Amino acid sequence: MTARKTLYIDYSKCIGCETCEYVCRFVHDVPRIHMIRAVSGLMAPLYCRHCAEPNCAKVCKRGAIRRDMDGAMVLQPMLCRGCESRQCMLACPYMAVFETDKGVMVVKCDLCAARRQIGQEPACVQMCPCGAIHYVAPEDISPLASEEAQDAEQRVLACLRPPKKAENAGGTGQTP
Repeated sequence: MTARKTLYIDYSKCIGCETCEYVCRFVHDVPRIHMIRAVSGLMAPLYCRHCAEPNCAKVCKRGAIRRDMDGAMVLQPMLCRGCESRQCMLACPYMAVFETDKGVMVVKCDLCAARRQIGQEPACVQMCPCGAIHYVAPEDISPLASEEAQDAEQRVLACLRPPKKAENAGGTGQTP
């Protein structure tokens, strides 16, 4: 098994150009990275983080999401077929498991498994015009995660999981 790698997107560098989604569509027919367009005007790609303890794999009753020999969490389409619960989609905190256009099954990033087999990086990494997408070992993310990058990521995550509003303290209209 080679050293595990994953994607890291520096949202502070992302310009919302959608190149990652389009190149993924070109390589896979169905994109495995999707742009969100928030009401605030924010545009950012949603992508699989290939988590160390993936919620999507934990809830899959068919065992269709597994770690491959390179450490990527990949979907086994033959095991996935027929599931109607879509629990994997709900379990992913990054909203990175997607239904196909036809709604027949789900897809997720496999870090371009076919490209990795011939020694190439994921296509989105190679094609990103602003260098926002990195293919790195998890321990190499920390040096890339500048304060600006972390702030940008928090803005994106807030679109996915809006913060809960504080409840009134004793009905006084003041927040605790």
